[in-house]
Amino acid sequence: MFGLIRYSAVAVAVVLAGAAHAQTVGFATLPPGAINNITVQVMSKVVQKNTGLRMRVIPFRGTEAVMRAVDGKKAEFGISEAASLTAGLTGLKGSEFDGQPTKNLRVALRLRPILIGMFVRKDSSIKTVADIKGKRYPSGWSQFPNSIPLSLGIMATEGLTFKDIKGVPVTNIIRGADDFKAGKLDVGFFALGAPKMQEVNSAVGGIRWLSLRKTPASLKAMRSIRSEYYIATVKPSPIMAGVAGPTNVLAVDTLILVGTHVANDVVEKFVAAVHDNKGELVKGHPLFRAYNPKLMGKKLSTATYHPGAIAYYKKNGIWPGS
Repeated sequence: MFGLIRYSAVAVAVVLAGAAHAQTVGFATLPPGAINNITVQVMSKVVQKNTGLRMRVIPFRGTEAVMRAVDGKKAEFGISEAASLTAGLTGLKGSEFDGQPTKNLRVALRLRPILIGMFVRKDSSIKTVADIKGKRYPSGWSQFPNSIPLSLGIMATEGLTFKDIKGVPVTNIIRGADDFKAGKLDVGFFALGAPKMQEVNSAVGGIRWLSLRKTPASLKAMRSIRSEYYIATVKPSPIMAGVAGPTNVLAVDTLILVGTHVANDVVEKFVAAVHDNKGELVKGHPLFRAYNPKLMGKKLSTATYHPGAIAYYKKNGIWPGS
């Protein structure tokens, strides 16, 4: 149900701790190798260590499945991004949520931007997004349809669509990365900093991310796909495989979602642990350096925060306007 995948014991649960009566809380995320998976693994360890909550990490094949799991009370928390949440809450026409909105979702916290891009082999003749025209690019995305608007957001900066590439059907982002590694694709698509990208980078002798044009016109074109998208510049870093110099990519805010069925005190405990322990989060993975506790309650255009989260942010003076 909801695209639940098979997973190992390590991926299923963070090491159990605390009293036997501790409340078990499900945290839905993407498969191992995805940036959202390692994010949730690290967060779950920190939350469990600093609260009486027993965290259970549950991988799903795609963002829609993650959101529907939380919406349908199959998990308490989940991870997504702002554009998908808007589509889910509104049942956006033409999206994977068309006519079937996820009305029971609320926001626990805004975490950080997730950085999305297209990559090629380091020695590829493809130098810009415009150069992907006519090239083999992952398509279909039966288990991860969110890759379609994300891809279109990047393509739009050069006036391209899926009609301009040679689509190679893939099921999800992990399969797409494996197909690139196997030489079945000229251009790959993934989140920067993800563990899977380190693997692909090593396997093919180096990758290179395609840098977007960062202009008012290119941003406007990107936002014609989803208004929550923006362009961010990434600098070289040991965790950013394939980034040799300043590189412009698509960015969208990562959000931790929570179901309306979750009690206020559980949400307060969760957000308090995340707010108070950035140092532990960074030790778990350097990507948390981009997390700013003061922006946990950042104002969102469509989504609503859970009452438990709002109560915590107001108490701590980080609620917008407080």
